[in-house]
Amino acid sequence: MQIVRHVDDYHPFRGGVVSIGNFDGVHLGHREMLRKLVSLAKSRGVKATAMTFDPPPVALIAPERVPPRLSTVKRKAELMESVGIDCLLVYPTSREFLNLSAQDFFEQIIRQQLQAIGLVEGPNFFFGKGRQGDVNLLAEMAASQQMDFEVVSAVEQDGMVISSSLIRQMISQGRIEEAVHWLGHPYRLTGTVETGASRGSGLGFPTANLTDIQTLMPRAGVYAGVTEIEGRHYPAALNIGANPTFADNNFKLEAHLIGFQGDLYGQELSVDLLSFTREIQKFENAAQLKSQLEKDVSEIQAIVSNRIVQ
Repeated sequence: MQIVRHVDDYHPFRGGVVSIGNFDGVHLGHREMLRKLVSLAKSRGVKATAMTFDPPPVALIAPERVPPRLSTVKRKAELMESVGIDCLLVYPTSREFLNLSAQDFFEQIIRQQLQAIGLVEGPNFFFGKGRQGDVNLLAEMAASQQMDFEVVSAVEQDGMVISSSLIRQMISQGRIEEAVHWLGHPYRLTGTVETGASRGSGLGFPTANLTDIQTLMPRAGVYAGVTEIEGRHYPAALNIGANPTFADNNFKLEAHLIGFQGDLYGQELSVDLLSFTREIQKFENAAQLKSQLEKDVSEIQAIVSNRIVQ
């Protein structure tokens, strides 16, 4: 799979089948649509492209309403590749682009730049200035050019339509298992490992302190996760938030990688969150904290072992 950031580099994928959207989180609804995209592309013997935007259009239209991201471009590409997408086109958003009418969007972007022979979208797809165009108009435009066009029905869980906005709510509230169920994959946090206060090392539980995280952080708490380093998976006990036992009120992410020994300072590290395990507590002393950490590690090892086996 290839990530393309400029339409001039898109030549190898022109004449294919395209889906357009933000695809934030690449959740189960997105994945269903992308599978249909891949299927249609294979049936026509062409490439399958997912087109997204950077920055998201709302960042220019109403920057105060930009939601925190569920996935980086790199993570989107990894998830899309797993369902067979050939190209992730990250289209640069501009005022000029946002001012295109629905007709101009279809003619200039879809037909001329992408030279698409087919389109696959969800029922809530809108395009053109002021969201003038919808799937009904797009169907008419596609038919006029003998283009394939499919609308993939929304995917539901527990009687609700899966959406990125609802998944954000779940993660913000610490409902990680529900979010993971709706995503169809673990929720990933990626950051740079920096030197911390080394309190964990003193207790026998060294931590990797992650900074520069670009995606939505869940609410404060202790979480079970897993990370992969040089092809090996390590269970991770994550403390997200403050450390009241040591009067440290800074909101941060500290990950104890169970079984790992080594130096990760300055490196990028990704941790996949699986579930919320407990609230952050203030302990009377370091001994009490250490005792709780031992229980956390045992519980999280069991959670990760069960998930990996499944």
